[in-house]
Order: sequence, then structure tokens, then C-alpha cells
Amino acid sequence: MNDDLYVVGAAWSDVSDDTDLQLDEAVFASCSEALRNAGIRRHQVGFSVTSSLDLYDARSISNALTAPAAAAYLGDEVRVEGDVSNSIMLASATLASGSVDFAIVVAVHVPEIGSVAEQDVAKLREHVSSYTFDSHLDRPVGMTSNVTLGLHAASLLDDGAVDWAEMTERTAGDINRGARRSRPRRGPVSAADVAQSPMAVAPLTQLMLPASSAGVGALILGLGVSARRCPQPLARLTGWGTATSRNSSDPRWLSDPSEAARTARERAYARADITDPASQVGSVEMTDLSPALSPSLLKALDLESLPGDRVNPSGGVRSNYPGIANGMLRVIEATDNLASGIEGAAVVHAADDLCGLVTSTSNVLVLEAP
Repeated sequence: MNDDLYVVGAAWSDVSDDTDLQLDEAVFASCSEALRNAGIRRHQVGFSVTSSLDLYDARSISNALTAPAAAAYLGDEVRVEGDVSNSIMLASATLASGSVDFAIVVAVHVPEIGSVAEQDVAKLREHVSSYTFDSHLDRPVGMTSNVTLGLHAASLLDDGAVDWAEMTERTAGDINRGARRSRPRRGPVSAADVAQSPMAVAPLTQLMLPASSAGVGALILGLGVSARRCPQPLARLTGWGTATSRNSSDPRWLSDPSEAARTARERAYARADITDPASQVGSVEMTDLSPALSPSLLKALDLESLPGDRVNPSGGVRSNYPGIANGMLRVIEATDNLASGIEGAAVVHAADDLCGLVTSTSNVLVLEAP
């Protein structure tokens, strides 16, 4: 097995209401840009993975429309439902096996609702979430992704484990850092703005929840010598790990929702030989779906000592959250962190929110300068 893996090309495009591109055209545009960045041609791509979700796309086998545009025509192609970080893991494993030299990962989150306004996309996400608990054995009445986040935040506030003022300040800090970057969905706010925004699910206000958006992205991963010959590799992928949180019958999904992230971190750091995160890691892009989760996630990632401006330098999910394409945006933002001169490895934590904190798959990736 060859673990000499690189991110050699990337492209990201937020989807706006006024776009004149069809979905397959948007995918084609992103894939073409990523291939140009990598300095390779389509025929060099040996494996294509598309992330999409039929429930969002309102069609079955949703990748049938986008597969040709995703460099998959007459090639080895699969689709993975859920956060695109799962697809990145699959592509990495395929490359490490030595069966191909280049793989392309495509993320598509463009809900078919005729609008990409934050509130409209968030409303659909909640609607889809209500269907993702097991239909026969485990469908609590009224349970959705946001409800799990609200229950968790309320339990911590009741126990005094988190502070309301700290939650508002953390949210404002994320949003304001993101507003200074190139891909924000929200403008600058104050902690008072966060506290006074409409209540989404008690005790969390709308601004405390992810900034729902639509987007299309592509990532080119390469192996060994072939990857190093690319004109400008963005990062070396040195570690990865995955784990799934507890189901709703196990109370640990509420009492210890960062357990999966901790397990995934242990696996990723072991592969990347990260033994002293305080000195070896320079930044983290994490999927803390509510500010009440942030402290425990930082502890699970062993990055509590990281300076505040190195935690979600992009603003994280409260600046831009493109649903199941989130993992790709977090990886691209992490490569930007490396390019900006932040020393040390860049850690990415991505998690799906289809069931919120219940049975959520957490993936941790470690990126280093190429």
C-alpha cells in the first residue's frame, strides 16, 4: 500500500439563484477547472466518485445526470451518499491500493427547490432529516437534525457546562472571520446580533446554526510520482480516520457526541504520525454544527491549545455550509490555510448532519504542505 497521496487540484463554486447553468454544466465547469489546476487531462483520471443524495436531488440515481460531466464516462465510477468526506476517504483508499494514479471526487449539493436562499435550503435540510431516522425501528416523533443540536445545547446550558455569552461570541467570531475570506454566505455580525436573531430550536438561534448554501466542487487526488509531477500540488494527504456516533437508543449520542470525532482523530493522527498536536498542527477546519459542540470537538481533536484565529480560519460552517458537499469545502479551505503560510499541518473534521448528532459519521483528514 502506498500512502504517498496528494491533493493536486481543486475547484469550488457557490450556486446562486441567478445562475444560467444546468446541473451537469455546473459539474462540468468545476471538474474542468480542477483538472486544469492539476495539469492533467480527463483520460488520466482512473477513478471518479460523486457525492449526492437522492432525497435532496428529487430523483433516483441522481448521479446519472452528472456522471459524464464528472470525468466518469466509460470509466470506473461510483456514487456515495452522505458527506463528501466519505468519498474522499474512498478515493484515497483506491489510490493507496495502487490501482490508479489519479482520482476525482465531485461534490454536488444543489437542492431542487428553485431557490438557494439560506432559509429555504435549511428548511429542506430539516425536512430531509426527518426521513433519515430508521423508518421501522427508530423514528422519534418530531426528531430532526436541528432538534438533536438543540437538545444537546440545552443539556449543556442546564448543567452549566457551556456559557451563553461564550456561544454568541464564538458564533460572531466564526461569521466575522468568514466574512473576510472569499466564500462567505453571511456578512459581519456582533454577539448581540447572534443573541437577538430568531430562535431556530431552543436555545439555538438561527445564526448559531450552519449557514445553509448550495455548491458544486471537485477535488483531484494523485498518487506518488505522478502527483508530484503536477505543476502545483495543494497539499499532501498524510492521515485519515473515520468513525460513527451512537444511535438514538444509546444516550451517549447526547452525553458524548464528540466520541466519533475522537476515534477518527486517533486513527488519522496515528497514520499521519501526529504525536504532539500542539506543536505539529497549525489550523483546523471543523464541522461544529452548533457553538455548544465546539469545545468538546476541539478536545476530541486534541487541539484545545490552538489559538482562536487558527480554529475555523474560514469561518467554518457558520460562514458557509453546503450540506453534503461540506467536507470538500472544508478541505479546500484547509489547503488555503496551508497556502497562506500557517505553519504546521491542517486538520479537517467533517461530519454529516442527516440525523444531526445521532449515527453521524465523523471523518478526520490531516493535510500537510506538499
